[in-house]
Amino acid sequence: MQIEQGYCYVVDMNPPRRSKPGKIRPVVVIQASDTLEAGSPGVVVVPLTTQLRDGNILRVRLDPSNTLEVKQPSDVLLDQVHTIDRSFFIECLGPVAPVSFEKIQDGVRFLLGF
Repeated sequence: MQIEQGYCYVVDMNPPRRSKPGKIRPVVVIQASDTLEAGSPGVVVVPLTTQLRDGNILRVRLDPSNTLEVKQPSDVLLDQVHTIDRSFFIECLGPVAPVSFEKIQDGVRFLLGF
């Protein structure tokens, strides 16, 4: 499976541990395209949740669309950055809208102080 920055995928994040989300769930790939193309075995992602919370700078809302096949509105958990092995990727759900991916990038920069 080709993995691309700014796309949403279903991955196996089991087992859950403490504040780490588990389960088979959607994630958004935030890793730079150059390192993905170089074949890095780990892929940097942020997970999605359907437990919505408004007004949190570390969340970005994604809604289902013609190109993004999430089942229901979801929040991207920007404070839950993970590196997932490529073998745990199950299926591609499509690209995140450019305006939403820009918000995700801004949130990660805020989280990391860049």
